[in-house]
Amino acid sequence: ALRDILATLARRWPAMRVILYPTAVQGTGAGAEIAAAIAAANARAEVDVLIVARGGGSIEDLWSFNEEIVVRAAADSMIPLISAVGHETDTTLIDHAADRRAPTPTAAAEMAVPVRAELIGEIMSKARRALACWQRAQDHRRTELRERGIAVPRRHHNPLRRQQSCDVKSGVLFRGERDDAGQSAGRVEQH
Repeated sequence: ALRDILATLARRWPAMRVILYPTAVQGTGAGAEIAAAIAAANARAEVDVLIVARGGGSIEDLWSFNEEIVVRAAADSMIPLISAVGHETDTTLIDHAADRRAPTPTAAAEMAVPVRAELIGEIMSKARRALACWQRAQDHRRTELRERGIAVPRRHHNPLRRQQSCDVKSGVLFRGERDDAGQSAGRVEQH
């Protein structure tokens, strides 16, 4: 069971640090050792998840995982605990107190650790999606500013320039009227 767990962890997340809390898993005193190991892991708080595992065996071989002290320790664990005792058909009381029950020790390792390459791929995919979303938002803002820019007077449409333009044009008109009036007056005098 231990070799299967370690091989699965190494395959899914190379160079992962694994801490073992070795105990007896059957026989007299095994239940107390298992409970003490769960309590020690919680006291040290040095792991993210606990896998309580044992390979298959007869109901008598697995009986330590039915002891009250083990079930209480599993229920009191502040660290998420995966029970991986025996094989798929084996059921013990720790399975009911654990956060998750795995049908085999290998399945427990698969539940505990994602595949590193898949996780990196998922993160990269989400990063690409976030970048695309940001770019769409920037494009939207750019378009919105362009649309609003139509309503904002351009530099050559500056109201002061308009006023200056009007002043210039009115000056031309005024001079033109004066010129026209002078020419009209001159024409009248000649006639």
